[in-house]
Amino acid sequence: MKTNKSIQIENTKLLMDIVELKIKLSELFNQTGPNTSEYVSLKINLDFLMNEYFEEKIEHLM
Repeated sequence: MKTNKSIQIENTKLLMDIVELKIKLSELFNQTGPNTSEYVSLKINLDFLMNEYFEEKIEHLM
């Protein structure tokens, strides 16, 4: 009897980009708060990367 092993493939570059952005956002929030254009721009970029990550996960599930 053969067993199928599900191999999780992670996009490590994407994950590292997300982690780096979260760190930058946290530091920027502590320095200036959320009401700067740089913070908003980084937050939008983070949201985009998170959506890309979730879309990849969904594709692997299908």
